[in-house]
Amino acid sequence: MQPARHFKVSLKRSPAGARDTHVATLRGLGLTRMGKVRFLKDTPAVRGMLYKVVHLVTVVPCEGEAPPSARRRAAAAAA
Repeated sequence: MQPARHFKVSLKRSPAGARDTHVATLRGLGLTRMGKVRFLKDTPAVRGMLYKVVHLVTVVPCEGEAPPSARRRAAAAAA
């Protein structure tokens, strides 16, 4: 079985002044604040969204499992 592929994506430029569709795409990716980092699965839909806003984000391809989100870490710590 191949290792899972994902992207480490962070918002590097403000969407202020960007087209409404670009702002909506960033929101769909979960990038709402400057410097916020998200780990996204490598799917054709995500690749298309990243291509659309590549001038606003930093994308680093990664191999292996993505680290758990902050919610999952908090839930695991509480349990």
